[in-house]
Amino acid sequence: MSKIKSLAGDTIIYGASTILGRLLNWLLMPFYTHLLPMEEFGVVSNLYAYISYFLILLTFGFETGFFRFANKRNSNVVLKTLGATITSWSFLFVVLFWVFKSQIQSFLGEDLITEDFIFYTVIIVALDALISIPFADLRFRRKSKTYAGLRFLQVVITVFFNVFFLVICPWLISNGIDIPEFIFSEDNKVKYVFISNLISSGTIAFILSPLLLKGGFIFDKSILKDTIRYSYPIVIVGLFGMVIQNIEKILMPYLLDDGMKQLAIYSANFKIGVLMALFIQSYRLAFEPFFFKEGKDQASKQLYGKILKYFVIFGMVIFVGILQFMDIINMIFPIQYEEGNMIIPYVLLGQLMFGVYYSLSLWYKLTDKTYFGAFISGFGALLVLIGNILTVPKFGYIGAAISSLVAFTLMAVSSYIIGQKYYFIPYPVSNIIKHICIGIVVVIVSKYFIEGDNVFHIVLKGTIFVCYLGILYFLERKEFKTLI
Repeated sequence: MSKIKSLAGDTIIYGASTILGRLLNWLLMPFYTHLLPMEEFGVVSNLYAYISYFLILLTFGFETGFFRFANKRNSNVVLKTLGATITSWSFLFVVLFWVFKSQIQSFLGEDLITEDFIFYTVIIVALDALISIPFADLRFRRKSKTYAGLRFLQVVITVFFNVFFLVICPWLISNGIDIPEFIFSEDNKVKYVFISNLISSGTIAFILSPLLLKGGFIFDKSILKDTIRYSYPIVIVGLFGMVIQNIEKILMPYLLDDGMKQLAIYSANFKIGVLMALFIQSYRLAFEPFFFKEGKDQASKQLYGKILKYFVIFGMVIFVGILQFMDIINMIFPIQYEEGNMIIPYVLLGQLMFGVYYSLSLWYKLTDKTYFGAFISGFGALLVLIGNILTVPKFGYIGAAISSLVAFTLMAVSSYIIGQKYYFIPYPVSNIIKHICIGIVVVIVSKYFIEGDNVFHIVLKGTIFVCYLGILYFLERKEFKTLI
């Protein structure tokens, strides 16, 4: 139990900063929905989807590779070798996009996406890639507080400049105060969303640069060769994972007549699942270095089974909690976005199943069979791609949400079945399924038998949520007492 407490402690530290930071970042969503036209908010969602793909290509799975080889080699040499490689790739990436930005803008075929937007996007990707290995080093050395503080600072800077450009500058101009055009222009406000992100990423890159520069230049070809051999399947896994998580944000403008508007509604409601995403991200940040250090001991296998059960239990608490109090969450939305609430249960369960898949994937990372991850992720990516193409034109964005849920679920099942053959772990499968079913039943009962958004109905739903927590405690009271 002490090791579970250690993992939980790191998860809480990562989670506290991530939750605070992402909460601030999440507040930008209703901020954008009120200040930007729907189509422009759709552009933001569309370009940030591209950022996720390019970031995977530039980092090339080196974060996981760093954890793998920092234990076996001199961690400082690994840090500098991988950092120098990503720096070189990032520089080349920026140059190529600068040269071909006009052709890229024509290829995207969207008048709202300008060449400037494309270049801002490219710089953001390059800066975020540069800081990926220094951040991985902080996680490896268990510097969770430093990591958390810097991530939180990054979000605070982003939020500050969004408010500065989109609220303060227009207010100053409306009150007769001139602002130099090179600082702010009212002609195209949406570009300042990207400029704000660029400033925050650049600031963090500057702060972390001494980690890579201290001690001079070090480059080890053997480390790079081994890391690339180990990491390239992880890159494929990451790309396939992003296809599953974000491909609808790229396809929707092409599949629907009013694609950018529909994408805006979809993205705003997708963001309501932020608490599940935060929980999963915090868990991932702590879990990966944890299981690499624990290794393949027989005792660790029992531990991994318990960890997955606790992960699902707390994930379902978030699932039930969000859906019980959707009426309160909707208060921050413009009313035209509320029609997209129908996707939220599918989004939340999809995010949870992604976390389950990630937890199950430790078997191919510990056994160096990372190519299995590529096969499984490829299978999921193919499912969600076909699902989006077939369902989105007919059913709209609900088809995208269901396609992702189906893909993540089948990936988790596939990883479990194959993984048990190569690296058996006694997962409490029946217990996990029981907790998922209980949470879904609670939500269905509340939705179909308690209608209304007045105070009485909200209190009644809150009472059901408390009863749900009581059921969980009753079912797992022995282990909860031991863990606490």
